[in-house]
Parts: sequence; structure tokens; C-alpha cells
Amino acid sequence: MNIELSFFSILELLTFSGALMLGLLFFTMKSANKKANIFLGVFLWIFSLSIFVDLLDYEIEEGDIFDRILFLISLCIAPLLYMYTYQTINRPYVKMLTYVFIPLFLVYLIILFIINTEEVFWIIDLIEYVIEIILFVLILKKLRELKSELNDFYSELENKRLSWIKTIIYISFAFIVFDFVEGFIGFEEEMIDPYLDSISIVLSFILVYWIAYNGFSQSEIFKTHLFVRDSENQFLESLKEDTISNYEICPEDQKRFEEVTIIIEEEKLYANSELNLRTLSESLQIKEKELSKLINIHAKTNFYHFINSFRVAEFKRLVQTPMAQQLSILGIAQEAGFSSKSTFYNTFKTLEGVTPKQYELSLKKSE
Repeated sequence: MNIELSFFSILELLTFSGALMLGLLFFTMKSANKKANIFLGVFLWIFSLSIFVDLLDYEIEEGDIFDRILFLISLCIAPLLYMYTYQTINRPYVKMLTYVFIPLFLVYLIILFIINTEEVFWIIDLIEYVIEIILFVLILKKLRELKSELNDFYSELENKRLSWIKTIIYISFAFIVFDFVEGFIGFEEEMIDPYLDSISIVLSFILVYWIAYNGFSQSEIFKTHLFVRDSENQFLESLKEDTISNYEICPEDQKRFEEVTIIIEEEKLYANSELNLRTLSESLQIKEKELSKLINIHAKTNFYHFINSFRVAEFKRLVQTPMAQQLSILGIAQEAGFSSKSTFYNTFKTLEGVTPKQYELSLKKSE
């Protein structure tokens, strides 16, 4: 069980220790998103266990007790990532566990420890791959839907995207393919194993590094839920485009929307860089769903673009005042309500067709 030091063994050591310590960090970190962090911590610890076994190059006989225990533990990888994603965005996942995963887990338990025949091992291997693929696809589908939900709730999306989870899923898909190649296709081990092992070690390191990187660069995700329930204990649902196009605009709603717009402008509510649908609805004393509906239908855009259009207009006003001599372009943007440079530049370029710097230069030329 001696470890021979080489580039790949050192990389495995770094991956193992990184996953172990990062999992401990998620377990002990105090936050409003504690439950999701625990799921991610267990995910990392299980991942580190598999790396540890590979690192020791410990020979495990197929079908023995340790092999069966490792198999059961590995079954939790995909569900843990599924639970982490859904808990972070505050969406229900208990039914999936209760009616799908737990019954399957019990069936696997019976097969592995009671029936225990080699003939059924390949069947449960195949079922495991199918379940993992289904869960990963469901996560990817939810992440795709999440983009519009974020746009309908937040005015600032910096550090709130979960697209980094896609990288973890793609790497997990690669591991499934490698296992399938080794276990089912039947290439000669001497031909394919060394290459697959090397690629797996590199991908494992990337996976752990990627989680750590986003843990520091997008710390807000690990500290709180992305969405919270409204006052009626219901989740806000985004309006679909077909609903908006078929909606008949009534004068009362149009008047209400105009009143909302005037209040936002006069009280400069957009200047709050942390403004979201919840805080704005509380300031306007209007229900979140009603406010979202007014914005989507009458402004024909989402909350994110609606609020940032006010901020761009405020920037254009401020850049022509004496403040422009005292502050940088980014400083003026922050006064207008932007907290992220990327959000400011992207929004301004989208609405005005030029960069903020180009706009400022055009003003100086016209003087």
C-alpha cells in the first residue's frame, strides 16, 4: 500500500486533501444555506473517499463487503448534487427522494447483501448509470429555467449564477462514460486503463478546484438561498412569453404600472444596488406576483432589465453633472445603483449600443 510519487499521484493527493478540507468547510460554515452546504460537503467527502481508494491502489475483490459498501456510497453522488442544487434555489426535492431514490436504494441493498449474485451486479450497475443520467439531466434542465427566474427576481446577477454546476455534471458524465467503457465495452485493460485513469485524475482535480474557486468567487451562493418564499408561502413563478402575448392589457393595470414607475423614479429606489423583487414590492406595498406581472406585461421585459434601465438613465444624467469631474465612470455607475462592473458595461452596451467610455467621449465632443 505504498504510494509511489509521480505527477498523477501528487495530483491525486492534492485532490483528495482539497476535497476533504473543502467538505469540512461546508460542514462547519454558518449560513442560511446550511442544509445545501451539507449536501455539497457529503458529496465532496464521498468523492474524496473514492480518490483515497484509488490513491492507495487497494485491491478490492468484486462482491466482497467493502466493495458492496463502496458501491452503496457511490449511489449517493448524483442525488446529493441534485439535492444541493434544488436546496440552493429553494425548490422541493423530497418527493424525488421519497418515491424514486430511497426505494431504489432499498432494492440495491437487498440485491447486494441478500441476493449477492454476480449475475445481477451488471444490471444494477446499468440502473445506477441510468438514474445518474436522469438526475443530471434534471439538474441541467432546472439550471436552464433558473436563468429566467433570476432575471425576474434580481436586479444584479453577479455571484448568483449556478452555471458552474454544469462543469461538475459534465465531468460526472465523463466518469460514467469511462466506467461504461471499462465495464461494458470490454477493451483490453492494458490498452485503455492507463489513459482513462490519467484523464480521470485530471478531471477529479478540476472538479474539486472548480467547486473551491466558486466557493470563494461566488460566496453569496453558499451563504443564502437564491430565492425565498413570498408572504403567501408560495414560490414566485416567471410569466411565460405566450401568457404575456395573450394577456389583454386593461387601463387599470396600465395606470398602476405608470404609478409604480413614477415612484421608482422619484424615490430613486433603483439606486439600491441590492434591490430585488422582494424589497421593491415591500417598498411599493404591492404583492410580488402582481409587480412581476406588471413589469413583464407593460414594460415587456424582466425585472433585471427593467431596473437597470433606470440605472442607465441615471448614469447618463450624472455623467453630465459636476460629479463626472470627481468620480470615475465606475464610481458614477455605483451612484446610479450598479454594484458590478460587468453588469453595468453589458447593460449599457445593450441599451445604448456603445460603451460607457464611448458615450462619455461623445458628450465631450458635442460640447
